[in-house]
Amino acid sequence: MAEITIIPAKERSDEVIRTAAYARVSSSSEDQLNSFAAQIRYYTELLSNSTDAVFVDMYADEGISGTSAAKRTEFQRMMSDCRKGKIDRILVKSISRFARNTKDSLEAVRELKTLGISVYFEKENIDTSEISSEMMLAIYSQFAQEESMSISKNCQLGVKKRMMDGTYKNPSAPFGYDYVDGELRINPQKAKIVKQIFDWYVSGIGMNEIAMRLNSQGVRNEVWRHGTIRRILTNERYIGDKLLQKRFTTDTLPFRTAINHGEREQYYIHGTHEPIIEKSIFETAQKIFSSREKPSGYEVGSSPFRRKIYCGNCGNAFRLKSRKDYVRWVCRNHDRSAANCNIRQIREDEFRIAFVRLWNKLQAHYKAILAPMLRQLETLSDREKSGNTQLAELRKEIAEIKQQAYLLTMLNSQGTLDGAYFTVRTQELDRKLLIAQKQLHANLDDKDGERLDELRKLIGIFERAEQIDEFDEIKFGLIVEKITVLSESEIRFDLIGGIGFTERIVR
Repeated sequence: MAEITIIPAKERSDEVIRTAAYARVSSSSEDQLNSFAAQIRYYTELLSNSTDAVFVDMYADEGISGTSAAKRTEFQRMMSDCRKGKIDRILVKSISRFARNTKDSLEAVRELKTLGISVYFEKENIDTSEISSEMMLAIYSQFAQEESMSISKNCQLGVKKRMMDGTYKNPSAPFGYDYVDGELRINPQKAKIVKQIFDWYVSGIGMNEIAMRLNSQGVRNEVWRHGTIRRILTNERYIGDKLLQKRFTTDTLPFRTAINHGEREQYYIHGTHEPIIEKSIFETAQKIFSSREKPSGYEVGSSPFRRKIYCGNCGNAFRLKSRKDYVRWVCRNHDRSAANCNIRQIREDEFRIAFVRLWNKLQAHYKAILAPMLRQLETLSDREKSGNTQLAELRKEIAEIKQQAYLLTMLNSQGTLDGAYFTVRTQELDRKLLIAQKQLHANLDDKDGERLDELRKLIGIFERAEQIDEFDEIKFGLIVEKITVLSESEIRFDLIGGIGFTERIVR
C-alpha cells in the first residue's frame, strides 16, 4: 500500500490583507454629510489600527440615490480597482449602504467573489467569504430593496393625493408663465411668442419653419427646435387647464420615468389659471397635429433610435418622419433644404438590420477584436499613471491628513485635548480630506479609465450573449451610444468604450 505523507498548510498569520472601505449617504443635507464624514473617519481609524490589514483607499459616494449602482462613480471606481487586483477585502457598514437593488448587490458580490475579494457587512454580520453568505446577502438585499420601493411608493401616493384634490403644482412653469406666490401668472412678453407660434401653426406653417423663424429673430436668446414647438402646441396649460400625471415613475427597480400611455390614471382639471390661447385655436391646432401624426401604433418617443442618429456630413441630428407603411429618419438640415446637406433619408428597418449584423459579428469575434484593444489601453493607462507626480502628492497628502486625524483621536481618548478644539480640528481635517480625495478621484477618473471600464463591460456583455435573428431594443441600448450616417449606404455604430464599427446599408 502506498505511503501517504500529510503536508501541513502554511501559516498565513503574516499575510497582509489589502483592505478598502465603501460608504454612501443618500442626500447632500448637513446631517447626511456629517454621517458621511463620520463613516470616512471610522474606517480610516479602524484600518489604521489593524496589524494584519493595509488600508488601500476609502470609496465614498455622497448626495446620490442608491437604487442604481451605475450612478455611483466611487462604487464603479472601487469595482475597477478590484478588477485590477488592488484590493483583497471590502468593508461596508450595511447592505443598504452597498446597494438598494438585489440585482446590483448580487452581481457585484459574485464578480468580487470570482476575483477572490470578500465583502464584510458590519450591521448584518455577513462575510461573503463564508459559504452561506450569498443566500443571506440575497435576503438582506431584498429587505433593502423593499425599503427603497416602500419609500418610493409612499412618495407616489403623496403626489397622487395632491393630484386628486387639485393641489399638485409642477416644479416649473411652462414657457409663457411665471410662478407668483405659488400660482401661474402670465408673462406678457413670453405670452406674445406663444400666441405667435399658435397663429403661425394654424395658418399652415410647419413646426420646423416656426423654429427657424424664431431662431432668425433671436427670440428668447435660445435655440428653438422642432420638439420645443411641439411641446408648446400640445400643452393644455395654454387654455387654462391642467392635465396631471403625463409621466409616471415605474414600480420596479431601477426606478425610471415613463410616458403615461394609459398605464396610470390621469387627472384633468379645468380653469386652474388664466389662459393665453383661446380654446377654439388650441383645438384647431390639435386637429392639424393629429392629421400629421405618425403611423398608427407608433410613438416617436418609443423609438430606440431617438436622439441616437447624427449626420456625418453636417453634424445635425436626424429626425423621424413617416409614411403610411414605414418609418424613416432624415437629417434635419437636409429636411429643411436639400441644398444644405446631400445625405437623404434612411428607413428605420435598415438601421435595425445593420445592427443585427454588427451584433452577430461581435458576438462571434469579440475575443479577437475587443480583447487586444483592452490590453493595449490598459498598458497605456498604467504607463501614464505611473509617471503622474500629482497622484503621488495627493496620496501623500491624504495619508498625512489621516495620520493627523488618528493622532487627534488618540489624544482625545486619553483626555489630553480640549473637546472644543478636537471638534473644530477634526471638522477641518474632514474638509481637507474630502477635497483631497475629490482631487485624487478627478485625476483617477480620467477618460482612459472610463473607456477601460466600458470596454470591460462590453466584453462581459458578449461573453454572455448569443446570436440574434431580429433587432433587440435592449441589446441596442446596452452597447450603442450613437449612430453616424456617413452616406446613404454606410453608417457607423459608436459603441460604449469609444470604439466604432462601420456597416453598410443593404437595400
